[in-house]
Amino acid sequence: MSSRAKAKELYRRDEKAGGKLLSPEERLKLIEPYLPPIKVDQEKAERTRGRRPSFGIRRFFEAQLHVLVFTVIHAIFSIYIRSRQAYHAVRDRIYSIFYYHHRDPAMIQKDVKRLSKLPRILSVILKLEDDGKGGSELERLVNEVAETSAWCACAGIPVLNVYEKTGLLKQYLPEIHRAISQNLKSYFGKQHPTLALCAPHQESIESPASGTGYDGEGPGHLLVRLVSYEDGRDSIVDLTKTLAEMAQKNKVDPAHIDTNLLDEELKESVMEESDLLIIFGPYVEFQGYPPWHLHITEVFHVPDNEGVGYQVFYSEHTSASQPDDIMSFVRPPVLKPSAILNKAAFNKTLNLAAATVRDNKNITRLRQTLTKSADALLLDRISTVVANPDPALAAKGGKALLLKPTISPAKQETWGPVVSELVKQDEVSIVPYQLQLDYDYWSYRDVMTAQLPPELHDDIPAGFNTAGHVAHLNLRDQHLPYKQLIGQVLVEKNPNIRTVINKVDNVGTESEFRTFSYEVLAGPDDLNVELNENGCLFKFDYSKVYWNSKLEKEHTRLIRLFKPGEVVCDVMAGIGPFAVPAGKRGVFVWANDYNPESFKYLKDAITKNKVGTLSHLLGLDVDANSKLRSPHMCDHSTQTVFSRSDPKGKRPPPTVIPIPATVSHFVMNLPASATEFLPNFRGVYAGHEQLFEPHTRTKLPVVHVHCFALKSDGDEPRIDVADRVSKELGTTLVWDGVKDTPSGSAGQGEIKDGEVAVHLVRDVAPSKSMYCASLRVPADVAFAARS
Repeated sequence: MSSRAKAKELYRRDEKAGGKLLSPEERLKLIEPYLPPIKVDQEKAERTRGRRPSFGIRRFFEAQLHVLVFTVIHAIFSIYIRSRQAYHAVRDRIYSIFYYHHRDPAMIQKDVKRLSKLPRILSVILKLEDDGKGGSELERLVNEVAETSAWCACAGIPVLNVYEKTGLLKQYLPEIHRAISQNLKSYFGKQHPTLALCAPHQESIESPASGTGYDGEGPGHLLVRLVSYEDGRDSIVDLTKTLAEMAQKNKVDPAHIDTNLLDEELKESVMEESDLLIIFGPYVEFQGYPPWHLHITEVFHVPDNEGVGYQVFYSEHTSASQPDDIMSFVRPPVLKPSAILNKAAFNKTLNLAAATVRDNKNITRLRQTLTKSADALLLDRISTVVANPDPALAAKGGKALLLKPTISPAKQETWGPVVSELVKQDEVSIVPYQLQLDYDYWSYRDVMTAQLPPELHDDIPAGFNTAGHVAHLNLRDQHLPYKQLIGQVLVEKNPNIRTVINKVDNVGTESEFRTFSYEVLAGPDDLNVELNENGCLFKFDYSKVYWNSKLEKEHTRLIRLFKPGEVVCDVMAGIGPFAVPAGKRGVFVWANDYNPESFKYLKDAITKNKVGTLSHLLGLDVDANSKLRSPHMCDHSTQTVFSRSDPKGKRPPPTVIPIPATVSHFVMNLPASATEFLPNFRGVYAGHEQLFEPHTRTKLPVVHVHCFALKSDGDEPRIDVADRVSKELGTTLVWDGVKDTPSGSAGQGEIKDGEVAVHLVRDVAPSKSMYCASLRVPADVAFAARS
């Protein structure tokens, strides 16, 4: 056999063996004689043989071209991104100006009433920067929770879920509850909604509403729930493990483990599905938000937004609010403007469909199913579960579920898949239902919208002060023709209100005691009220003394600054909102008021609250000036001592507490003119230098003086207050630069010499705010020679 034949045979055997007999080199050697020769372009070789290579230059120019193209593209996109960010920043700033709420619930209610729907459950995602290593970052987060909670309460959103990935907020439940409560009081005053703060697997913290008379255009209760990453995917994993173990132990049928069961368990252990999720950030970033809610939750964010702001909160609700058949279907009647209330005109019949339930045992499951599918009728103050429209079945306890207006009993094409399936399974039947609404159903705002002319719909009187059973209005001229109507509806829509009055002149116009003339709009002319504040009972004639329920937060703030055993001089005490609770805390209080009626009720409050042994009355005086000029301000400790025991009962030996020789705090709560009394502090301790530092450890007293200033978000009002205080005292003092924070307020810490802490108390008018200036009496003032 020739060599060529042997080579062919060997190649075929290797091919049949799958290439395992020969190596690649041996195989190439066998087939090489059969391959065509390689042709070389001699002309091209000659042409390039003598030329230098240009590979490096070509690569350089190609690289430069790529850099140029990338730079141009990057510049175009950078210009676009910066322009978009600038546009959104300007737009958000304009929104923040036009829709600033001024911490007024009425203004927020005015904003949201234009919306066709509001979420019942709102979720927000907040982000903790730098892992909260700095206290200021945690404080910022607490402030955002408090502000968002207040906005929800004002807008009428009853449930707020706050998601923060790390779970740090859940470690500070008491502090956050306190911050939210204080913020609600700053928005609502005395009539703030009740608050409940909770977190999964932790005990909730609840507090009742402070006072009465909250007309509550939204719900009167706010639930705030804090959730974190561990409540998301980890909860699903834990629940899955638990159900798997129960199935293995035959404690649950595997066939019953479905999405409905998971939804119910997660809803009970973590939170319900939200109607709207707001992401306060420039991008859609869920950060591990509980994933089982996202398929039914509407998600919204504002591009390029940084931080939590009301304009974002409002714009997102505006965008999320689409035309709603139910809201347009259930509206108050349109009436001719009238100052006379015709309750019969508010009767309204709604023709709806209802799903009659075959077995009442299934009613809870069916209601949840229809609610989840958005087929149930969800209306405030209307229960979805009603009696069967058939009187015979209703007498036997038959129930029905109200359905949304778009469902017609006679048109099956309007039923939807869930309703059709329930009917097919013979669990429900769809029947006509007439829902009767009368005057009692409609809210105060509904009635006012129907009765007042259209030009007043954006200015319906909603906010008012309360003192016991009395609601105190300050109506504008355009509302006066309808004042009796407003009073009547307020009484009928607020069970705790029996009398409604309207102020007819400014405070202090009728007398120098800050009282005012009034007219009764509804109810009896009975202004003898009884109320509770800071755990103390007050009873007085509201027409003869000054009282403002919106100052309760300020009363509480100052009272907490007073330590047991200190001496506090309440120069303009009124009926004792500072003095009596302070005395109950073991503080020695010298209380004075120029109004004889206020002084009478002050003594009565001291007796009723049993704080007489810890309080002392300076006595009725002509004014506060003479008391501040009294040379005996620091001599009371030599006069007497007080005991904490009850002399009438059998008790252990009494604890004798000597009264300190100096006053620790002066309170001057007369904002219209209190600063004019400050010159009386010049020389108040002249000749008594030995009572204070450096002779003793006692510091000079702190003065808390209230005053009015222009309303502004800047620093100008605080600087102006400090300048006015300095001028009256005849010395140089400066504002300490501290603004109110969620964890406290200006003036809560140590008052430094030469500085004035200025705390914003409340806004009293569109252009005027009330402040409290706290300062330590300078030595050159206290020890100055008496003039």
